[in-house]
Amino acid sequence: MTCHAPYAYALALGEKREEYRYRETKYRGWIFFHSGLSTASDYAFEYLDMSAKDAKRGYIIGAGYLNDCSKSGNCYAYEFLTPVLFENALKIRGKQQILWLPVDSNEVAVFKSAWQILQTMIHTAK
Repeated sequence: MTCHAPYAYALALGEKREEYRYRETKYRGWIFFHSGLSTASDYAFEYLDMSAKDAKRGYIIGAGYLNDCSKSGNCYAYEFLTPVLFENALKIRGKQQILWLPVDSNEVAVFKSAWQILQTMIHTAK
């Protein structure tokens, strides 16, 4: 899921539990948070006590478990649990789709690496 950088970080840090989108999803499970290239929302970094200069853009920076997707006004609230911020971000080009998958062998390799990082962090935390 690609988000403007401050929102991707807020999700991965657990400072933001919901992300709002105009389309519903039936998917439930782990989602990687991708920090997009846009600087349009950089003002929001001040709420995270983080500098926009420190943000990795164009990277998978963490993950969260998509627990629910419910109607909220004229959009949908994607509710995330168990947020994880990766120590080492993984460079990959984002996509416009809300939930996107890798489309070539390089992207598959990045997703596999992200999954390994996530699995290690989950099992270490137990």
